[in-house]
This record gives sequence, structure tokens and C-alpha cells, in this order.
Amino acid sequence: MSQTRATILLVEDDESLREVLAMNLEDYGFEVEQFANGTAAIEAYDPARHELVLTDLRMPGISGLDVLDHVKEREPDAVVLVLTAYGGAENSLEAMRRGAFHYVEKPVNTLSLVQEIERALAFRRGQESTTVASPERRSASMIASSPVMNAVLRTVDKIASSDAPVMILGESGVGKELVARAIHERSDRARGEFVAVNCAAIPGELLESILFGYEKGAFTGANKRTDGKFTSADKGTLFLDEIAEMSYELQSKLLRVLQDGLVERVGSLEPEQVDVRVVTATHQDVSVLMEEGKFRRDLYYRLHVVPIRVPALRDRPEDIPVLMRHFVRELCPNTPLTIDHEIDPIFMRYGWPGNVRELRNVIERMILLREEDHLTLRDVPAELREAEPAGGAVDALPFELPEDGLDLMALEREVILAALRLKDGNQSAAARYLNIPRHVLIYRLEKFEIDPSEI
Repeated sequence: MSQTRATILLVEDDESLREVLAMNLEDYGFEVEQFANGTAAIEAYDPARHELVLTDLRMPGISGLDVLDHVKEREPDAVVLVLTAYGGAENSLEAMRRGAFHYVEKPVNTLSLVQEIERALAFRRGQESTTVASPERRSASMIASSPVMNAVLRTVDKIASSDAPVMILGESGVGKELVARAIHERSDRARGEFVAVNCAAIPGELLESILFGYEKGAFTGANKRTDGKFTSADKGTLFLDEIAEMSYELQSKLLRVLQDGLVERVGSLEPEQVDVRVVTATHQDVSVLMEEGKFRRDLYYRLHVVPIRVPALRDRPEDIPVLMRHFVRELCPNTPLTIDHEIDPIFMRYGWPGNVRELRNVIERMILLREEDHLTLRDVPAELREAEPAGGAVDALPFELPEDGLDLMALEREVILAALRLKDGNQSAAARYLNIPRHVLIYRLEKFEIDPSEI
């Protein structure tokens, strides 16, 4: 049940769906004001009363995008969720670019919808808090449009309220710390501190004293009693990044802390009780390190209770256009800077070996060197414009190109039809065969007016 009776403005032209959504949301404790079209919703919208707007995208007359634009114009901090039958389709991504908090795919799963609404409301209330959040804490509101990242966020929502240790896996730059912060922000420990330690950036001989603290005189330069990161994170979350870089000896001491919750400062024999949730991350294959005797198996099983793998940016290209515009807003908060849409395909085909961190750096570089008040193809670095598609160049096509040209749209339609016939009309199997997400296939079926039931 929702903890507060937030009022939701619901816009949906399908009467039966609108009634079902309203009834289900009211069962979860929300107040719902229903509207059958965008015109009536825009007239009724009151930023002081409506904490969240939930609107269908495709409606006759005034569309969901129009509703979104109006709401954002009146209240820039408003949270808007859009309903769509085509999650990764162009309009859904456009809604994200224009400031929608997220989209919800039809057919609507009530539990997933409620979780998304709670996440949006938590974000809004965090913005309205009298305590100004640091940029690092604000960044815990992750930007995601792709199905794979939405799956990560669903896992985060499921496990956030527990104290189970989490190990976050993924390449450097994918946003593992953002995931860790999101877990903390969604947990009952959110009022406590989120303390991050990069184990790879601290020499081994210093890491123990930084984690556990030390007594005055424990070693040369220890001029006073000092708390460690475990003590600082008491009642909160300790994030140990690049945990695989920790020395084998220190791993043993960490294991003891995890087992009994007692920390011994360097130079002290009196243990201190702490209440800390530990979240770890690494880009390395820990199973290989265990085989090589470089990582303790008992520690691994203690930390690996809930593994979360964050996909590389090249494996979720749907997120790239949304992230691009998010970084523009973040880096130029007081400048109405836009990005030409013709840049999107260039960024989406690039491999991004540095992942999200590299993407942000490229956007910052483009902003600093831009020649106009919006980013154009001229601002895109040459290495991106000239790069081969992720995965390398195609050496040979499975057919010969005709000398007099071809109709690419017609070819794409025929390929989709052939895949559906091959898989007996099974859309999920056809999507896997074509190596595209199912929602992308559904979008193309509508685009080419293909009825799978006739296959």
C-alpha cells in the first residue's frame, strides 16, 4: 500500500482501461482523477494538487507528448509517467527526452506500475526536500530506457529494503556506484550515510586503517584516534568498489566484520559494534581470482548473496539518446541547449568502450567546444563519426546488393516477415532470431502494418 494518499492525474482515452487503472491504483491507496482526453487533463492540471501525471501517449487530438509539454511548462519539476504499447519506440524515447520520468508498457502490470509510481514519487519528494541533496545523491535517480536496465532497476527495488549484501558486476564506467546509491536511497537506511571506498585507489597498507579506523599512536603519523569508514557508515551503507583489489590478508579481516558486526581499530583490542550494509562492486571475474587463490571463497559467498550485473552501454543503445540529453541538462542547467536528433544514430552505433563515463565526457567536450546554441553533427568528435559499428565491420552480406539499388524499407519488412514465418508467428522467437528486443519488433510490426495472426 502507498504510505501517503498521493493524487494522480490519469489521462487515458480507452474507457475500460482507464477505469481498471483507476480502480487498481485506488486499491493501493492513491487518489486518482480520471480524464478521457488531453484537453480536459490540461485544463484540470494543478501542480499543487497533482503529485504525478500518468498519461497515455497515443490519443486522438492532444497527445500524451502535448500533455507532457504542458505539464512541464507549468511545473518543471513535475513527474510524468507515460503509458505506451511500444516501450522502446520513438515516441517513448521522445517522451524521455522531453522530461518524462519514465514509461510504462502495455499491457500494464499493476505491481510494476505501482513500483514505478512509488519510485517517481520518492524522486519528487526528494527534490522538494528542504535538505539540498549533493550532486552525487541526486545522481542515484538512474536514467534508464532499455529493458535490460529496467530489469536492473526492478531488482534494485526488490532487494533495497533488505540488508542482504549485494555484489554489483560490470565493466568500468557502466554506473556500478549509481546502482549502489540507488539501493541505498530506496532502502530503510536512506537516512544514514552512503560511504564509498575505492579499494583500487588506496595502497593496501593504508586500506585497513581507512576502513576500520585507528588509535592514536598506532603507527607513525597517527596523531589522534580516527574513525574508519565502517563507523562512518553505521546505520547506513558502505560501498566497496573494486573489492577484488583488496589484499588477501585484509579480506580475512573484512570477513570477520561481516560475520559478527565488530570492528577493531588498528592499534586497539576493543571491538566496536557497527550496523552497516555492505555493497561491493568489481569489473573482474572473481571466479577466476578464486581459482588463482587471490580471492577468498568464503568472503565471496558472503558478499555474493545478491549479484546484479550492469550491462555495458553498447548492449543497451536505447539508453544513449536519453543519457545524452540528461547530461546536457546536468552540465548546462541554466542554458536551453538542445541536441540535433541526427546525432543519435552516430552515438548509438559507437561501441563506447568507456561506457557511460565516456559518454558523459564526450558530451562535456562537445558542450565546451560548440559553435552554436545547440549541438550539431559538426560538434561530434571525429572518432565517433568515423567509428565502425559496435562489434566491428561486416565482411560480407548474406546476399549480393543489386547494382541498380534497393528499397531498404521494403527489404526490412520482408526480413521481418521471413523471420516470423520461420518461427511460426512466434514474436518472441522471431525477435531473438533477429537479435532485437521484442518491443522493437512490435514497433516494427505496427510501422509496416504487419498482422502476426496472418502469418
